[in-house]
Amino acid sequence: MMDGSMMNGSMMAMMCIMMGIGLLIFVIVVGITVYMVARMLMKKSRVEDRPLMILKERYVKGEINDEEYKQKRKLLIDREIP
Repeated sequence: MMDGSMMNGSMMAMMCIMMGIGLLIFVIVVGITVYMVARMLMKKSRVEDRPLMILKERYVKGEINDEEYKQKRKLLIDREIP
């Protein structure tokens, strides 16, 4: 005694479950993509800023004077700009 409404209800439930699974997969893929891009950008900025950070540390410790700091900083900044 199955009528058409019973089939439609179960099909509707199955469609909702499939849409939920699809949405979950989409959210996971977007999350992984955002995580990977952010991680690559942070890694890149750490690598590029490292020489400048070392120069600042040497300046703060008093290992180099103002003139030497400005000269080396200018060289580092000019080197980074293609």
